[in-house]
Amino acid sequence: GAGAGAGGAGAGAGASLASCEGALDAHVPVAACAPTDGLLTIEAELPPGLAGVLKRRVIAVLRTIYLMVVLVPLAAAYPMTYWSMTDDWWWSWCVHVSETSGALLIKLAQWASSRPDLFSEAVCDKFRHLQDNTPPHAWPFTARTLDEMFGPRWRSELRVDQTPIGSGCIAQVYRGELRQPDGSWLPVAVKVLHPDVATHINADMDLLKFCAGLLHALPRVRWLNPSGMVEEFTSMLVRQLDLRVEAANLVRFTANFADADEATRVVFPHPIAGYVSPKVLVETYIDGEPLMVWAAKYPQGAPERHQMMSRGIDAFCKMLFTDNFFHGDLHPGNIFVTRDGELAMLDAGIAIEYTDYDHEMLIEILSCFLKYDGYAGGLKIIEHTKLQSDVSDPHGFCTKIKDMVLMARDNPTFFDQISNCISLICEAACDHHVLMAQGFISVALSVKVVEGAVIQIEPDAVVAPRAKAVIVREHVKRKGRNLLGRRPSTGDLIEHSNKTFEKFAQEARAASEQHAKKAG
Repeated sequence: GAGAGAGGAGAGAGASLASCEGALDAHVPVAACAPTDGLLTIEAELPPGLAGVLKRRVIAVLRTIYLMVVLVPLAAAYPMTYWSMTDDWWWSWCVHVSETSGALLIKLAQWASSRPDLFSEAVCDKFRHLQDNTPPHAWPFTARTLDEMFGPRWRSELRVDQTPIGSGCIAQVYRGELRQPDGSWLPVAVKVLHPDVATHINADMDLLKFCAGLLHALPRVRWLNPSGMVEEFTSMLVRQLDLRVEAANLVRFTANFADADEATRVVFPHPIAGYVSPKVLVETYIDGEPLMVWAAKYPQGAPERHQMMSRGIDAFCKMLFTDNFFHGDLHPGNIFVTRDGELAMLDAGIAIEYTDYDHEMLIEILSCFLKYDGYAGGLKIIEHTKLQSDVSDPHGFCTKIKDMVLMARDNPTFFDQISNCISLICEAACDHHVLMAQGFISVALSVKVVEGAVIQIEPDAVVAPRAKAVIVREHVKRKGRNLLGRRPSTGDLIEHSNKTFEKFAQEARAASEQHAKKAG
């Protein structure tokens, strides 16, 4: 098993590294982590002034030429997939291009490999190894980076196996051991950024911004806010270039789940004191196996699969709706099951947190959907858009959202694959010029990634009822907080909250039990 995910390495949404000390159990050596001021950004590696701008433009042009050289022939040769004798050869070529063409294409391949509902099982299988097995860099570069970050002391304190246990688009991971004060050795995972990764991401982001500008000119697509999507995606990828941010995210996730009950318990690696730096992160080793490997031990529909997926769904709902701080890169390669049967989430670099207003609006919209008041939900979406004056036929938009919600009411399994809902909302937004908020898009993409992981393990997993209980509870809590200062007594509110939550909790339990009986 691997102790740290390699796929993404460290982007986040502002977790404070100063909170590292004291956030974890006393026996875990936690870093007095370096501050996030002066993050290792793309701009920091470029010359200042005009020289930096010119270098960035030249790199972007060269990157464009490279991608055209490798992608145009690949696309032109796609008809070869129609013949069995050349099909495997073309797909091998496609995988090779994806794994050697930088972080962006690897991210896309990772996403595709986790969506058997969108692509054939054969396609998913061909790309699946990219979740944690991209081409690694050589050991001498790792040794130089360790020297750069920690000086020569690491050679006497840290033993590192020179063969990587995982390699992703941003970093690769080694297994190691760290000397303890009593002379014992603590198993650790050592994550190291790839060489020149900032330069490659810089060029990809410039290309994405250019493409987003072109898409913005298309009448329908511009309402999906492609520029905003790229801006948010860029922000996350840039923050992946400083592993101190991932350390902060790990500490915060661990604190958030410290008191979680068994149904939502998740474990995370812990950063190690004195070994948290921009380019190298040393953390405790999670002894386990990838979710897909673990699931392969059990037949389709086995209760073990169902229970683990239920825990994963509940944990994600807690992160998204309760904590407002959620893992944004939960493809199957970043989800492990430990030797003790615990669910573990690795590679917590991409963590997303919203403003109170955006998070409140998300809860309000989903609460409208759960009450089957789609029209009110549509009005909330319009209220959240930046360009309300450009909305074409607000009544028509809200009516489409209402029809979607009524469809869900009449077909209870409609929301079980949440991407159906997201696709219909985006289509209605294009039709009626409702500029989608960046936050909604990032939530949608994260949900799609999680849904892909769930579908692979448990195709019939019941998602909606489990989410309902959490959403309703948070909605009532927020309403209660708003009313506390205005009403002398909140007894009725608390009683209503308990009854409402219990109703949806019973519904979730009943749906899970029914599914378990069918599986049995």
